[in-house]
Amino acid sequence: MATAASPQSAGIGEPGSASARVHAELEADARALGTVQGAGAMAASMDKTGLSSIPLLVGVNVSNEAFRAKSHARMKAAEEEDLQATYRKYGMNPDGTPSGKPGPGSASAN
Repeated sequence: MATAASPQSAGIGEPGSASARVHAELEADARALGTVQGAGAMAASMDKTGLSSIPLLVGVNVSNEAFRAKSHARMKAAEEEDLQATYRKYGMNPDGTPSGKPGPGSASAN
């Protein structure tokens, strides 16, 4: 789902950047996960013995940890994509060192 950033793309976290797009997607995913967990909790609350809340608790903990790990990896990848787009914008090498070539976002040489 990752797209190549254009040379004029925004920086990390700015509107239109890969990290802003991924952040919005992760917020939607978190809302969906919370909805599913809430529905499961409502169903478990109908159990008079309370035993159904034990597997629910385990499932919630596992799903939260999986979501956290997935979110972290996606945000790191998006930040790297934004960083590389910024380097291209200013005519830098992929490692962030100066390339000696002016990029489209570079200041004009006077």
